[in-house]
Amino acid sequence: MGEDKNINELDAFSKKYIKEIKIETPSIDFTANLMDTLLQKENSEIYKATALISKKVWFVLVGVLGVCILYVSRGTSLTWMKMPKVNLDFFSRIQIPNLFEGITVSNTMLFACFFFTLMFFGQIYLLKNHFTKNLNV
Repeated sequence: MGEDKNINELDAFSKKYIKEIKIETPSIDFTANLMDTLLQKENSEIYKATALISKKVWFVLVGVLGVCILYVSRGTSLTWMKMPKVNLDFFSRIQIPNLFEGITVSNTMLFACFFFTLMFFGQIYLLKNHFTKNLNV
């Protein structure tokens, strides 16, 4: 019972409040102004092409890779760190002389793979140009 009374009071209050509110109407040029604002925002702020990895990070990575290559090529060994030797001689004992001899691929399959590859890279090129033109207007 108490809940129904409370709901009825809230309903009456909201109806009275809604009647008192004046109905606002937008200006005549509202749509045109809104579209102009959206176009300006779209062209300036929405899409900014930035690299995922900055130039500084690339320089650091190349530097670390260069130092690692130089260190390994000098032939120095660490005496404080003992690495176990891995014996990979068992690979030379595995002999499969005729593994790929029985596999044949038709010319049609080779042409299909070749043209599929061409079409795939062509689509990448066209889509990249399409999105570059649309997003960097």
